[in-house]
Amino acid sequence: MNSRRSFLVAEDDENDVFFLQRAFQQANIENPLHVVRDGQEAIEYLSGVGKFSDRTIHPLPHLFILDLKMPRKTGLDVLGWLQEQPELRCLPVVVLSSSAHRTDIERAYELGANSFVVKPASTQKRIQLAELIKGYWLQFNEPPAVCAEKI
Repeated sequence: MNSRRSFLVAEDDENDVFFLQRAFQQANIENPLHVVRDGQEAIEYLSGVGKFSDRTIHPLPHLFILDLKMPRKTGLDVLGWLQEQPELRCLPVVVLSSSAHRTDIERAYELGANSFVVKPASTQKRIQLAELIKGYWLQFNEPPAVCAEKI
């Protein structure tokens, strides 16, 4: 497993961030988990502007975990912005949302999401999700060569 690969999580609920971090620890994921609190901050992070300009401290993530319902810009706004960024076209995005509305799911995929997961309610299910992320996105998934250098 490549420990230089990092995750970016866009989530405004501190409890959800805490439980996701805890699940990652329980799944023995040692990769850095960077957190932004709203959609605008996610765009700034991914753009490498302002306080996120140092790519040593704020590297492009290997996987972007995105909530839909956030202030300033929603997850759908961020997905729409991502589609306009050719240099980020390979960034895998997992939407992790409390919404199970078909319209949200369909719209997220239309805007380029690679996966849509409804936030698990139990601790055990969150750990199971973290283990699946670890296995698939860190061990088995191979990005295109043009993207492997960036992420």
